[in-house]
Amino acid sequence: MEVESENEETVEEQYILVEFAGNTGSDALNQENVSIKVLGMETDEPIIKIGNQLYEGKYYDTIGTELFFTEAEGEPPSDTLFDNKLEKKLEFYGKTNTKLVVSRAFAKPLEKSRNSVDLHLPNQSVSNSDKMNEV
Repeated sequence: MEVESENEETVEEQYILVEFAGNTGSDALNQENVSIKVLGMETDEPIIKIGNQLYEGKYYDTIGTELFFTEAEGEPPSDTLFDNKLEKKLEFYGKTNTKLVVSRAFAKPLEKSRNSVDLHLPNQSVSNSDKMNEV
């Protein structure tokens, strides 16, 4: 019988295909030492920051299953059907039925509401002794 410790953590992995809408994203991913941050992965519309570029996304179910492969060590196998030598040896890594379609997002200034008021204060020069007395 196996007893779980209070300190054990359960980690759930989920593979998600990220698809860039249009022809955005390839330039961002080709940067050397690129930094990728994801905000709100568990929300319906996560934000992804790649380098200094922002992308907004939306989840979709895929038609069929998307498969992930990694490049494996060793000699690439031969393709017996076409009698060709393959370029790389691949190993199955994971699968998913979900994709995240992202498109480039740009920051916009906030619009002022109709009820907002601009407050203009008169320019007053304050001496250093006045500043010290305020503390």
